[in-house]
Amino acid sequence: MSSENNKTIESYEVRSGEYIAATVQEIKGPMKNWLDGSVEALPLESQILEIGSGSGRDAEYLQSKGYSVQCSDATQGFIDILKEKGLSPRTLNIITDEIEGEYDAIIANAVLLHLTDEETHHALRKVYDALKPSGRFSFSVKVGEGEAWTDGKLGLPRYFNYWNEASLRALLESVQYQNVIIDTVGKLDDTWLMVRAYK
Repeated sequence: MSSENNKTIESYEVRSGEYIAATVQEIKGPMKNWLDGSVEALPLESQILEIGSGSGRDAEYLQSKGYSVQCSDATQGFIDILKEKGLSPRTLNIITDEIEGEYDAIIANAVLLHLTDEETHHALRKVYDALKPSGRFSFSVKVGEGEAWTDGKLGLPRYFNYWNEASLRALLESVQYQNVIIDTVGKLDDTWLMVRAYK
């Protein structure tokens, strides 16, 4: 694991409660559209894994639609919160841990944005290998250039790696993802690429 990712996880570990308190918990607008699209046409018995579940907000929304979601996180603070909600999470670090099982859909909201270019490529390949034929991977990253550290939201340092649509699409295609759908949402310095890509 890179020192960047390790330090970022440590910040989430210390401030997991503060992060949840500062994060909108209602699913609506572009987020709702992205999550709905992530499971579009999937049978309710589909195998779904969420990487970086955090508070469990997205998993709970999908469960409200009738799906069963395997939650996971790399941060013990979030794991404890997920357990309190009865979501039966597993500890999973997308960089260092193997993804056990095969899935119809894997979701990682605001997770890959903390990975370096090399780690992102590694994570995309690892997810691709864990998808069933025609499975899909949904994830989100922030729009921008280069990389940066920020104390925003947590008051502790977190590493961010920024992307544009062209470079992200090229990376996905290099890993052989198909039918890549990328929606740009947000405004000014808080613009996101909401991705859905198929195996």
